[in-house]
Amino acid sequence: MNKIKIVGWRRVGYALCNVGMGIGAVPTNVLLLYYLTEVVGLHAGLAGLVVALPKLWDALVDPMFGGWVDQLAMRTGRRGPVTLVACGGYVATLILVFSLPIIASPSQYAVVATLLLIAFSTSQTAISVMQFARASEMSTTPLELSSLLSLSTVAAQVLSVICSILAPMLVVWAGGGATGYAGMAAQLGALVAIAILIFVFSTRDVPVRATAPDAAALSLTASLRATSDNRSFFYLIAFVACTNAGAAVIFGFLPFANRYVLGGDNGSLAVLEGVLGISVLVGMLFAPGFVKRFDIIASMRKCNVVVGGMMALLFVASFGPLWGTWLVIAGVGLASGVIGVLVQTATLSSTRTPLKGGVVVAIGFYLGIMLAGMKIGNSAGSFASGQLLALIGFIPGGATQADATLVWLRAGYTLLPLMFVIAAGLFLTRVWLPKEQAASAPTLAAGAA
Repeated sequence: MNKIKIVGWRRVGYALCNVGMGIGAVPTNVLLLYYLTEVVGLHAGLAGLVVALPKLWDALVDPMFGGWVDQLAMRTGRRGPVTLVACGGYVATLILVFSLPIIASPSQYAVVATLLLIAFSTSQTAISVMQFARASEMSTTPLELSSLLSLSTVAAQVLSVICSILAPMLVVWAGGGATGYAGMAAQLGALVAIAILIFVFSTRDVPVRATAPDAAALSLTASLRATSDNRSFFYLIAFVACTNAGAAVIFGFLPFANRYVLGGDNGSLAVLEGVLGISVLVGMLFAPGFVKRFDIIASMRKCNVVVGGMMALLFVASFGPLWGTWLVIAGVGLASGVIGVLVQTATLSSTRTPLKGGVVVAIGFYLGIMLAGMKIGNSAGSFASGQLLALIGFIPGGATQADATLVWLRAGYTLLPLMFVIAAGLFLTRVWLPKEQAASAPTLAAGAA
C-alpha cells in the first residue's frame, strides 16, 4: 500500500467525522426521551422502549454489519461512497424522528419512531466503522493512532458541549413545542452533513488497507470463536456497556430533574449540559498526566471510583442550591473525560492481542462488537429510565409531580447511574493489556496530548 503524507488539514478533516457524529447524538441522547413524553405525550414506559429497542436491535446485528460494510469498502477500494450513503440516512432519520406528525394512536407512533431510530442507529454504525478503519489506515504507529483519536475526541467534545448548550435554546428560538424540536433537528442535521462531507473529501486519497485473506474468509461464528479467548477485550466492552448505560440514564433523567427537582428551565438545563460537557473536555486534557503517573487501566480504575463517589455526592447536592449540583456534575465530567480518552486506546490495543493458531479477525468485526457494546449500554440505560419513570407515577406534561415521584426522580439521575458505575468497575478489575501495550501506555498518552 502506498502511504500518503497525513498533513494537518487531513487530520482535522478526519476529526470532523467525530464532530458530526457527536452533534447528531446530542438530540437523541439528551432530548429524545423528554420530547417523546412531554411533547408527543407517550407513556414514559413506551417512550423508554422506543429509545431502547433500536439500540438493542443494532447491538445484535452490529458485529456482522460492521464486518460487512468494512469488507464492502475494501472490495471497492473506497470508503467515501459507504460513508456518504450512511450520512444521508443518519441526517434524514435524525430530522424525521423529531418531525413526525402527532399520530392519534400512541402504539402506531411508537412503531414508526422505532423504525426510524433503527435506521438512524444502523447508519451511525456504518459511519463509525468507516471512521475507525480510517484511523488505522492513516496511522502507522500506536503513537500516531492515539494522537489522531485524541484529536477527534477532543474536537467532538468541544462541539458537543456547544450543541448541548444550544439545543434547548434552538427549540425555544424555533417556536417551542413540536415545531421547535423539528427546527432544532433540522439545524443540527445540516451541521452533521457538512462535517461528514468534509471528512469524506479530506480523506478520499487515503488508501484503503486490505484485510488478510484468512480474516476475510472467517464467518461470524468462526470470528466469535476465534476472539473468545481475548478476555480483556470483552471485559472492556462490558465496561463500555455499563458506562454508556449510566450516561444514558443521566442524560435521560436530567431534563426531568432540572424541571421538577431543581426547579430549572431551558436556560438552567443548558447550563447543566454545558458544565458537564466542558468538564469532560477538561478531563480529556488531563488524561496524559494520569497515564504518566499510573498507566492506562490503572488510571481508568481510579477515575471510575471518582465517578462513583461523585454520583453519590450528586444525590446529596440535589437537596441544596443549584450551584452545588453544578460543582458535583463538573467532578463527574472531569473523571469521565479521562476515561473517555483512555478507553478508546485500551480497546483498540486489546484487539491486537494474538489469537490462538495465529488467526486474524477483521478489524471491522471488532469494531462492530465495540459499537454493539455501546448500544447495549445506551439501550439498557434508556429502557431503565423509561421504565422507572412509569413505575414512579410520573405524569407527562404535569405542572407538578407527587412527592414520592420527586424522590425517585432525584434517585434516577444520581443513585441509578451509580449502580452502573459500580458494575463497570467490577468488569474493569478483570482487564489486563498485553505487556508490550501496557509498557507503551506513557507513550500513547503523550501522543494523546
